[in-house]
Amino acid sequence: MPSPDCPRLELNASLLSSRPDASGAGISTYVARTLRALAETQADCAPAWQVQVWLNRSEHPDLPFQRRATHWHVSRPIARIMWEQTALPLALCVHRPDLFHGMVNVLPVACPTPSLVTVMDLSFLRTRATVPGPRRRYLQILCGRSARRASRVLAISRATAADVHRYFEVPSSRIEVVPVPAEAQVEAPADSPDKSDYSRSLPDNYLLHLGTLEPRKNLGWLIEAFAAWLERTGADWHLVLAGAPGWGGEPERLAAAVRRLDLAERVWFPGWVPPSGMRDLYGRARAVVLPSLLEGFGIPLLDAMTYGVPVLCHDIPSLRELAADSAAWFSVEDFDGLHRYLTRLDRDPDWGVELGRTGRARAAEFSPRRVGSLLWEQYASFL
Repeated sequence: MPSPDCPRLELNASLLSSRPDASGAGISTYVARTLRALAETQADCAPAWQVQVWLNRSEHPDLPFQRRATHWHVSRPIARIMWEQTALPLALCVHRPDLFHGMVNVLPVACPTPSLVTVMDLSFLRTRATVPGPRRRYLQILCGRSARRASRVLAISRATAADVHRYFEVPSSRIEVVPVPAEAQVEAPADSPDKSDYSRSLPDNYLLHLGTLEPRKNLGWLIEAFAAWLERTGADWHLVLAGAPGWGGEPERLAAAVRRLDLAERVWFPGWVPPSGMRDLYGRARAVVLPSLLEGFGIPLLDAMTYGVPVLCHDIPSLRELAADSAAWFSVEDFDGLHRYLTRLDRDPDWGVELGRTGRARAAEFSPRRVGSLLWEQYASFL
């Protein structure tokens, strides 16, 4: 039975990573921001709760929660899966928390406590060809089983919630939407000669995409569209594709496309972006572009809006849900829509400033305090 006077919560945050590779990308960002939002709001929302967080033994985030180290090399997928399905449920049997939260897609098959699982996206079912086979099969089995057996499923967007209901046949009454928190809002840097070490390596006039270089980001299409726009207009722009190399040979395909189109001086691949470089990276961009085929939420879109940077997006449900009227929308069926917005940005900078201002107001709706409060409400409903 729950302990209403001093309830105990355990969270599996083992995918939190500070490594300079794809493991430190979107999923890790979601975990880190959600933990910070919970910490920021606990005193007001749930002061009596005891919180314990399972973390990779090499991670030591500055949080007011009790840390439980996995003692396994969970940065390796096979080791993490084995730990989640053997050592973790045994530990839960011993600790008997009142509630367990699997923060990323999966619960232990033999979870002995009331549980929530957060589902990020169903790309492994919606865009199967973009997800490596072993990972796709693992998620199809374990994520589906976790969603069906969880006491409640938390989806990071209404679009993901609809997919969980459709593909896993989870009743809508057991699915709730709790989005990703935004970073605390700060002013984007003004255009000045004082640049960070990171931004000194970047061109002065660029269109930005930030995210792991993986197939569902649709970056091959973006390179082709950008090349066609440069040829049509002669604009003096660059394209920065920032993010860690992904899988499926995508980085090599993108590099080959750049060579084929003779864009070596126009397309930049700066790689993984350190946290210290994010502010300048966004703040100096003319716009952020997201041509993704599928997103569960769209953290780079939220970050761009937080910094007041105009955003151009492929019109898919999750991104439309996040930005509403605060982005410019195009289709990837042809280049015309994106070309139209790039030309407008080039000729009318004030339009970009206004679009960025609208986005900044929209991002404020995803504040850490609001999202943290929503999550504590979910936890409290189990008491």
